[in-house]
Amino acid sequence: MPVTIRWSLGIVILWGMLLPAFALKECPACRKSFDDGVNFCPFDGKTLQPKASQAQGPVEIVINPATASIAIDGLPRGGGPRLTLDLPVGEHRLEAAAPGYAPFRLSFSVVAGQPLRLSVELVPLPASAAGPTAPSVPASPEPNPTAALAARLDQAMVQIPAGTYLLGSDRGNPDERPLRRVKTAGFWIDVHEVTCAQYQRFLDDIRKMGHRHCHPAEPPNKDHTPFHTYAWALRFSWLGGRPPAKMEDHPVVLVDWFDAAAYAAWAGKRLPTEDEWEIAAGGGRGLDYPWGNNFSPDLCNVGDYPVRVGAFPGGASPWGVLDMAGNVAEWTATAYEPDARDGKLFGGRYGQPIIRGGSWDDESRGCRVSARDVHRSPFYRSTTVGFRCVSDVPPSSLPSGLPSDLQNAPAVENGAPGAAASSSPAIAPAPATTPGASGKPARAP
Repeated sequence: MPVTIRWSLGIVILWGMLLPAFALKECPACRKSFDDGVNFCPFDGKTLQPKASQAQGPVEIVINPATASIAIDGLPRGGGPRLTLDLPVGEHRLEAAAPGYAPFRLSFSVVAGQPLRLSVELVPLPASAAGPTAPSVPASPEPNPTAALAARLDQAMVQIPAGTYLLGSDRGNPDERPLRRVKTAGFWIDVHEVTCAQYQRFLDDIRKMGHRHCHPAEPPNKDHTPFHTYAWALRFSWLGGRPPAKMEDHPVVLVDWFDAAAYAAWAGKRLPTEDEWEIAAGGGRGLDYPWGNNFSPDLCNVGDYPVRVGAFPGGASPWGVLDMAGNVAEWTATAYEPDARDGKLFGGRYGQPIIRGGSWDDESRGCRVSARDVHRSPFYRSTTVGFRCVSDVPPSSLPSGLPSDLQNAPAVENGAPGAAASSSPAIAPAPATTPGASGKPARAP
């Protein structure tokens, strides 16, 4: 009899230990588990809810090339040509890499019971750029004093290889449609926007040497100093010709299109076309955002003010280009057309230039890769708009970006337009509009 009692008591204890594993309900407050016969939590009286399960969803990943290695949420998962996984429901981040190919990044969501098929297509790099971590910042220039100084002063650039890329969106605004494929001969793009410190070097040089790099359509003796008369914009204005205190590593703002074009030419570069900008921002894969298809305020600066460049490395584009969503929107070289396939170079005369990228004062919709800001006067200045540059040659070949006393190269005009936009001649003057310094570019005057 005692043996029987102990055995029965052991069964009760064992059942009590196993009960949580079979529990069907849980308290939404304390998350304690209970069997299906209990309706209220004895600890806080909350009505119990069905217990959340660790649901998973099937994910199939098709990989090209098959030599690529796949990591999901930072954990290696093997390689191609095909992977089949069961992943927990929720958000995930995929990364793929292979020697000789540009790295691939993608955010995706797993839904319980819904199979998901992902296609991972890595873009080959030109033979000159192929390497295990390409595309990378180009090699340092030749070790001579002038080139070494250029390497310290100029910002890094990333190579976007020649190829055919998917642009536009079928889910966005009418002027983002249709999805289209665009060819480019390849180019180099600044990793981040031009900073106040970099723009200061440009101003110091043209004050000393004159306006040798200004656009032909620019008004004579135009002042390139970032400034606006709106009282609330004064904290971003360059009073006394100097940048605001402690903003040297912030993107320069309150610059109009002619300011941006003049800096780009001075640096031996040019402004990106609209299509080049979008290729660099989304990898030419139809992504909604540089990092994937789901917006996250943790991956870009959408807040109360601009911050230093590169502050959100997790939001890098598939090429490693930073700050392509949020922080500041950016001037491009393309004039606005309702159908992006009709895009022409602004060139200082035709139409009104397009601004891309969203800003610190935007919401998720304005930060999408395919979002096109309404066309602006080239004299528009805003605390939300800056710029970055592109080049048709590697950074080591650029002659500028140096103080004038070290710069012996002749003036460099804007480079030839990339294949992403037409080079149609100017046909109409840009209508003059009142410069603005408002928050959201879409609402600014």
